[in-house]
Amino acid sequence: MQYEQIKNRLKAYSASRPTPREAAVLIPLLEGSSGIEVLLEMRAKTLSVQPGEVCLPGGGIEQGETPCEAAVRETCEELLVSPSQIEMLGSMGAEPGPGGKPLHVFVGKLSGYEGTFSPDEVDHTFSLSLSWLMSHDPQLYDVRMQPLYPANFPWELVPGGREYRWRTPSSAVPFYAGTDPVVWGATARVLKRFVDVMRG
Repeated sequence: MQYEQIKNRLKAYSASRPTPREAAVLIPLLEGSSGIEVLLEMRAKTLSVQPGEVCLPGGGIEQGETPCEAAVRETCEELLVSPSQIEMLGSMGAEPGPGGKPLHVFVGKLSGYEGTFSPDEVDHTFSLSLSWLMSHDPQLYDVRMQPLYPANFPWELVPGGREYRWRTPSSAVPFYAGTDPVVWGATARVLKRFVDVMRG
């Protein structure tokens, strides 16, 4: 085998590999009785992924669209609003979302929202005041991932055998105590980062 063959095979391999489907979400801000509020969704209980969990409007980025376009499209589909009701205020970049795929986060002002949502995707919506979020930090719980080994795992091939010191990744899982329903996980992480930015 020649170097040029190696190069060509690597190029073909890279081109044939599916890229992870990235996602985008919008933090929708609206005027409420307590000033600026963050609109949140409870996912429909009939969904196959994360049913009944609190989330921000958003979803997968489709081929040919930008992360911002995806965030607006998904928000319009889930909340039954028009793009003209969303004034994009800015981007917070991307962070690892559930499953590790990039999650692009945007912030927008939502005008004229009348409580609508698509029942196929959303069970109901609710809001938290920005002032409440600014004055309440989430509780953080350190979660360490532990490996699971099959019964036939070849311990005899591992230096140190069963005493081998694996590096186990960990992450802090945030929970906003006092919210009903509970805001936790990736949604809470995104909101905490937004609040941290707002605090300066």
